[in-house]
Order: sequence, then structure tokens, then C-alpha cells
Amino acid sequence: MKAGTRKLIQQCKKCSLHNNQPPLLDKKSKADIIWVGLSAVKVDDPSQATPLSQCTRSGELISRIENSIDSFEFYKTNLVKCLPIEKNKIRYPNRTEMNCCHEHLQRELKEYKPKVVFLLGKQVAEFVIGSKNISSFKPLKIGNVTYVPVHHPSYILVYQRKRISSYVSRISRAIKKVATL
Repeated sequence: MKAGTRKLIQQCKKCSLHNNQPPLLDKKSKADIIWVGLSAVKVDDPSQATPLSQCTRSGELISRIENSIDSFEFYKTNLVKCLPIEKNKIRYPNRTEMNCCHEHLQRELKEYKPKVVFLLGKQVAEFVIGSKNISSFKPLKIGNVTYVPVHHPSYILVYQRKRISSYVSRISRAIKKVATL
């Protein structure tokens, strides 16, 4: 990520979430594939943490997918960069908070020019491309970017544990198919 974009995101005060924790930002300089989660998680040191990091179960599953595929650069981000927390409990970000961060996501996509963007979960897919259908893995090309809405890894880990292998292989196949076009 360019220094100007990083600084812009780190200094953003468009909503009150910046008071909770500084934004989590990936440190990669290029990406073929971008994962977009919903929002940040609570971490001890935000300067050392990244979105969807391996210290979370969801991040572990994303890493498993990445490790099953060679020759692609991956970048992880969130639709909402800061931590949505209320009364010491993490909550879903609201529409206003998503709108405040949307320009940051657009800037990331413009800078990285990914081949594929995986939208993790219904809220992210609905906000970014207006799609609620996350079960089909159906790619949607908008401009030069292919978006693939999928279940968030946490959903698979909690509600569909028996389908983890299928989830990993379907995403791996989608990456190989779409990213090599």
C-alpha cells in the first residue's frame, strides 16, 4: 500500500470507531487476490497485526487456502478498518460506518488492481456489490475486477464444520479459474 493511502486510513476520523483501536492494515505491496472481511478484531498491538491474521480461526482458514495455491500474491483487508466495539463487546458495523470506510476500500482496490476480490460474508457482499447470494461462489465482473462473494470463514467454522474441506477446495478452484484468465 502506498504511504499516502496508509497515512490517510490511519488518520481517518470520519466516524467514532477510530477511538477504539487504530485500523488494521496489511503490509503487502502487491496483490493478485484480495480478501475483504467485515471489520477489525481486537488485538494487543494494532501496528503488528493484519486483517484476517493467523491468530484468528478465520485467518487460519484463509491461510490454509493461500498455502494450497502457489504463484499468487494475497492481500487482506476489511470493509471497516477500525474495531466496532460497544460496552466491551464487538458488534457488527452499521451502514454509516461502512459508508465512511468505503472510499478506503475503493482506494485499496485501485492501487492493487487485483485479479479477484473475495467478499467474505453476506454483509460485505451486499454492501460492495449488492449481492446476498454468497452460497454460489458466482463471480461478478465489474470493470477490470472480478468479485466472488463467499461465506465468511467464521460461518463455515461455526455452522458448517463438516464442509471446511469443500469450502477450501471450492475457493482454491475459483482462484485458479478466475485469476488465470
